[in-house]
Amino acid sequence: MADQYEAVFARYDTNGDGQLTVEEVTAAIASMFSASEVNDLSGIVKALFTEYDTDGDGLLSVSEFVPLAKNLPELGS
Repeated sequence: MADQYEAVFARYDTNGDGQLTVEEVTAAIASMFSASEVNDLSGIVKALFTEYDTDGDGLLSVSEFVPLAKNLPELGS
């Protein structure tokens, strides 16, 4: 199961640095909705980082991403 999330993480980690930036998470979430549904995701992304960026570095590591993906199944698919 963890391998599935690692593969999804790698897909969203567009620069390949092993961390997800705010921009990468925003793009990932935006890809789940049609353009007409996406208005301003900054509040959603900020809330996600507040909850899941446990070390507070402004980035999501794989270990921080897995709980997020488990709680937001659309993101983990």
